Parts: sequence; structure tokens; C-alpha cells
Amino acid sequence: MSLTIRFLCGLLLLCSATWAAPLYVPAAERLRQIEAALPESPRGWGAPVTDRALWRRAAKEIPARELLQVATEALGQKPELIPDELYLRYSRDGNRDEFQQANLRRLHRLNLLAWAEAIEGKGRFTDALRRHVELVLAERTWVLPAHDGRLNNFEGRWQEVDLMVAMKGWTLATIAYWHAESLGPEVTERIHGELRRRVVAPFLARMKGERSADTDGMWWNRADNNWNSVCHAGVVGTALASLPTRAERALIVGWSELNLEYYLQGFTPDGYCSEGIGYWNYGFGHFAMLSETLRRATNGVSTPLAGDHALRVAAYPWGLRILPGVFPAFADMNVAERPSTWFGALAVMQVFPKPLGMKSWNMSVNDVRTQMIYESAMKVFLPLLTEGLPAAPAPQVKGDHYWFPDAQVYTGRAAADFGVALKGGHNAEHHNHNDLGSFVIARGDRAVLVDPGLEVYTKRTFSDQRYLSKVLNSYGHSVPVIGGELQRTGREYAAKVVSTSFTPTQDTVVLDLTGAYAVPALQSLVRTLTLRRGTNPEVVISDEVAFLTPSTYEGALITFERYRERGSGVILVGTGATALRVQIESTTPWTLRPELIEERLPGDRKPTRLGLALAEPVRTARVTVIVCPE
Repeated sequence: MSLTIRFLCGLLLLCSATWAAPLYVPAAERLRQIEAALPESPRGWGAPVTDRALWRRAAKEIPARELLQVATEALGQKPELIPDELYLRYSRDGNRDEFQQANLRRLHRLNLLAWAEAIEGKGRFTDALRRHVELVLAERTWVLPAHDGRLNNFEGRWQEVDLMVAMKGWTLATIAYWHAESLGPEVTERIHGELRRRVVAPFLARMKGERSADTDGMWWNRADNNWNSVCHAGVVGTALASLPTRAERALIVGWSELNLEYYLQGFTPDGYCSEGIGYWNYGFGHFAMLSETLRRATNGVSTPLAGDHALRVAAYPWGLRILPGVFPAFADMNVAERPSTWFGALAVMQVFPKPLGMKSWNMSVNDVRTQMIYESAMKVFLPLLTEGLPAAPAPQVKGDHYWFPDAQVYTGRAAADFGVALKGGHNAEHHNHNDLGSFVIARGDRAVLVDPGLEVYTKRTFSDQRYLSKVLNSYGHSVPVIGGELQRTGREYAAKVVSTSFTPTQDTVVLDLTGAYAVPALQSLVRTLTLRRGTNPEVVISDEVAFLTPSTYEGALITFERYRERGSGVILVGTGATALRVQIESTTPWTLRPELIEERLPGDRKPTRLGLALAEPVRTARVTVIVCPE
């Protein structure tokens, strides 16, 4: 339990017939503590542009000359219009990407102009900044179309806070905090009015259980996934930077720190994030930024990121690492995603017993433009605020293996350039794929035998048709098809850990995968992964299957690399310094069934599924895959 909750005395459990009613309300004494700790006036990250001394120091943290050059070029470009038709595409044909990209381009231009005017401070970018602010203020809704399928927000039936509303809110609150004087009172008041209407009022209505808040998009306050942390971060960041009264800011902080406990419950006790590294960056990154924002705004009274569990969550990506720069793309993760060492260091700074600072992060112009302005502001101003303190490091995980016992996820290294990851768990995880028993084997700078990761999101992705996708169901993972059936979806479809053993020379993890399938004839399916270190390192994955009546079995290897057969039972996957030699041994004759999986993935990459199909139905069989560097 975090320090935040320890300080919350006298929590009142509310009983109400309406589902929108809050589970808890913050204690009056707690609200008084928060209110007393908050500054008299609202504050955001950075400073008003009138503080030229501080902004001159900030300019040294970024490539200021290049930034001003790019911003000057942008002055000659017309603002991009986003027609209603683009928003409506999702509700009509499921395409969410075109609007989201146009929306991000508008935000990126806004960020660029806000930074350029703050750095230069001569008014040269003010008119363009004002025009872009007004474009955002005039948008019919800030809710993304994928979160407004029934167009309730677009058509003005109600106001909800979703991920984009939260992020735009904190962004505009930060811009108004910096540029109130240059934007002028009329525009600044419009910003604050829209922030109250679109962000603050819907949040408070939801927290108070008002019937007007009984909408379909404000479920996230008690969610245990990234929506909780991102939306609360945006709401609190907006409030702290824009609301004039301490009492109202304290009320929002009080409710938010209660709800954030639900977010932390979404991680297994060992700190594993089933949403994947990309969503750890997004969700836990916002949690860490919010916690640091609260810590500084309240002088340490409110510190959501505290305690061992939060620190285990902070270390999760480094436990998941197979090799330097190589991670398994379990769940909805882009295979190119890497963890943010900045978010890791930000978490360490908050929990370390002695004062630590944040080092400069060598931000590029593209970073300044594309990151949310509150994130880039923290990266610029935290090194200035903590100057002279030792720099906080990202969490470190040492050793030749890591085991998440609650999540049932293993990573191990057989050699400095050769390692593996194996996943158990259950098939109702956040951003779930049906992937019990899936493994990833890496060599050098890449995963060669892979989990293909997420697909490009469409309307199908988060619907009852999600598992029609061959990269989200078990067909596109390195797990068997049993009796012609794929793994099923649901919490009851789970792996069981039979045994584990970790020694300096060999690691072994045994998973019972029988429960992943609803095949009446399946008696047992046990997968054993053995990693051997030494002069001839290898990874061995062996399946032992038993049926009540003869049934079919087909294992699989998944790869984005080239492959070729070499002799009986040997497949070479990959090329050059990353090539792997894969030897197949089976108690029953088998055939190789290669198939290109035709699903849309980021970068238009298409994985190849190498099916390892037994030639005939069997009562029992053992199929072994032996992998070593070529």
C-alpha cells in the first residue's frame, strides 16, 4: 500500500444504487492536508515566459537554434484543417488511424510554436500559436473517434474525459501557464473555460456520482489499466496548472490519489505489466509524471509512486529484457518498442532514500515537437530543479535470468548474444493475446523467433471480433494447434507452473498448457523450456501431448526473418550474425507448413508461421525444438 493511502484516514464507503457513484471519497482531513500544501496560485511545469532568466537556462537543455529554425519554417505553412468526415470514418468503416495522425500533427505544431515562443520570447510566434490554440478550442470534441463510437461527444450529448481529452487538457493548461501574457486575457480565459467544461466538470461529476455523468466513456476512474493513470494525470495536471482555488485543486488531487490505487492493482505482485512495454511507457510513464508533479506541488504530501510494489513495476521492462535492446513483444506491443529509461529514472528518483536529480536527456527537436508538452517540459526543467544532485539511474536487473512468478514469465540468457523469453499466465490479461506458452528467441540485436506483437488498431481490434486476428489469437504465436483448435479466451484458460529450476549452467521452466484449450480429447499438454549455458549454448522447447482418442497436433515457429531448410529436420532462420539453427525432433513424422500471416502490423511487416504438423493423429507424442546460434 502506498504512502498516499496510508495517510488517508477515515475513508467513507458509499452505498448507492447508481453505478456512477464513487466507491470512496477522500477524507475531509486529507483534503485539508492537501489544500494546505498546495501553492496559492496554480502552477504548471516550467514558468511564464516573462521569466527570461529561467527560459535562457532552459534553452541550453534543447537544440534551441534548430528548434527556432524549424518553427520559423512552420510559420509559412497553413494550419491543417481536420474535417468532420475524417472523425466520422471510424464510426463508418472502423478506420481510426487517419484522424489520429491528423490530430497528432496539429498537436505537434502547437507544441513547436509554444516552445519556440517561450525560448525566443520576442512575440514572433505568438500569432501562429494563438491560431493553433483557437483551432483546438473550436474542435467539436477532444474525445478520439475510437472512444466515441456512438458519437455522443461529437454530437454534443455529453462531455467525457478520455485519453486525448486528458492529454490535450494538460497540454493547453501548460501552454496557458507559459503564455498567458502574450496570448492575452481573452484567449487565456477561453482556454480555462474549455478546460473546465471538457476536463474538470466531467471528472467532478463522475466522482460525485451525478447522474449526468452516467456515460459510457468515464469508466476509467476505477480501472486497473493505462487509462486510469493517463486520464488522472491529465485531469490533475490540468487542475494544478489552471484552477484558481486551492480547495478545488485539492478535491481533484484527493479523489485521484484514491483512484490511482486501482491502477497499481493492474500489475501482478511481481510488478509484471501484461499490457506490454509500449503501454508501460504510456501508462506507468504518466503515473510517474503525475506522481512527481504531485510530489512537487504538495511538497511531498501526495506521493502516489511510493512503496516496493511501485518500484517493482518500475523495474518490469528490465526484467523482461532478453538481450540489450531486445524485448519480447508480448500482448499489444510493437516489436520496435523499447522502454523509456527516463521514466525508469523518474521512478527511482521518487523512491530513493537520498535526494537524487535528473540528468539532461539530450532531447532532439523531434522530441520537443512530438512528445506531450508536459513531458518535454519535465525533461527540460527537472535537471534545472535538481542541479547538483547525483543523477537517478534507471532500474537495474542483474543476472542471467529473470522470473516473474505471478505472471509466469521467464527471460534468460544462454550467452551474451543469445537468449529466450517464455510466457505463461492466462488468456484474459490486459491487451490480451491468446498466447499461453509463447516463446521468443533472440540473437544479437533482434528477436529471430518472435511474438509478432500488436496489429494496427481498427474497430475490430477492441470488439467481439478481436480474436479473428491471426496475430491476436493463438495461431500467430509459437504455441500448438490441438485437435484443430486454437487456445480459448478467458481467465479460466490458464497455464500452470509445474516446476522451475535456475542454476548457473541451466534454467528449466515447465508449464502445463492443458487448460489453454477446450478440446475434450486432450488429456495433457506440457511444455518444457530448458536453457543451457556454456561452450555450446542452446534453448530446448519440448512439448509432450497425450489424447484420450487420436487427435492432431501442430506446433509453430513465428519469424519476420528469412528461413531455409537444411537437411532432415533442420531449419535455418535469420542471416549473418543473428542466424539461428533450429532442429526438430519428434516421436512421430512431421511436415513443415510455412504460411505468411496476412494481417496488418505496424510498418507493414508480415510474420511467417512455420507450422510443425504431425503427419497423422496421435494418442501421445513428443515434439522437441532445439535452437542454437548458427
